[in-house]
Amino acid sequence: MPTLTEAASRLAHEVIIVDNYGQDNLADWLKTDYPTIRFMANPTNSGYSGGNNLGLAHATGIWTLLLNPDTELIPDSLERLVETARQYPNAFITPKLLNPDGTINTCGNQMQYTGVTTCRGLNEPASNYTVVEEVPLLSGAALMAPTKALREVGGFEECYFMYFEDTDLSLRARLAGYTLLCEPRAVLIHYYRLGMSPTKFYYLERNRLLTFLRVFSSLTLRRLIPALILTELLMWGFSLRGLAYVRARCKTYRWLWQNRVIIQQQHQHIQQQRRVSDRQLLRNSLIDMPFDQLVGGRLGNSLNALLRPICQWMRPRL
Repeated sequence: MPTLTEAASRLAHEVIIVDNYGQDNLADWLKTDYPTIRFMANPTNSGYSGGNNLGLAHATGIWTLLLNPDTELIPDSLERLVETARQYPNAFITPKLLNPDGTINTCGNQMQYTGVTTCRGLNEPASNYTVVEEVPLLSGAALMAPTKALREVGGFEECYFMYFEDTDLSLRARLAGYTLLCEPRAVLIHYYRLGMSPTKFYYLERNRLLTFLRVFSSLTLRRLIPALILTELLMWGFSLRGLAYVRARCKTYRWLWQNRVIIQQQHQHIQQQRRVSDRQLLRNSLIDMPFDQLVGGRLGNSLNALLRPICQWMRPRL
């Protein structure tokens, strides 16, 4: 917290902290040490999406910076973000996020065309990314956008609870005509370890499919069926690592089926609001599956080499 308040001290600002049904006396500590911070206690744990939406509803500034609690702003990063936001008034902007060892955690995210997302630049040297550039997706760990624009696109979809809500928001922002940028001169440390659990696997896969069913047109979804089936088979193969993962896959399909009417309604609403084609949404999508991040090493490279021609052939011409 000292890093955030010190970085913001040179700018007119407000700091809003949302506590998602916390039981750790955070309010008392903030009241004593940071009395100017606006504290909001969420009566329920509505996840990453709901917590951010609660803060967004009370934001009064021109821009809103959404920031994870496991991040640390490097000096001058906030000024860099504001400078870029002024230069690109219709952009959603993500900074360069570093691992604690100084390598890249992500410079925006990217997506394989069936929806599997990866961290752009993961574990590469920080010096590899130095100029402002357009990115396919934002990282929800830290993103800045005009407050009005965030509200216009509807904020985060709260049924996601956690994981993939930043992908969904990014795609909807692009559908609305906004540009997504990475500002690598703004640097944050992200204290995050890449890992997997059955619960995380459930939310990642459920929300990946949910995003596609909500965002893309019916025609695109039909053309993607062969590739989506291949991805489902690969994910079933991944789930064979344990019974809990198999149950997570079954739970994914059950949830999507139980909520199919609501998903269809959301799909219709998003299609009515779109200003950009699916071809533009998918133009920067990856061909390869992210086996390098899932399994790594020689096995990951071998799987990529094996499946690359198949994924290339299955990619639809939109």
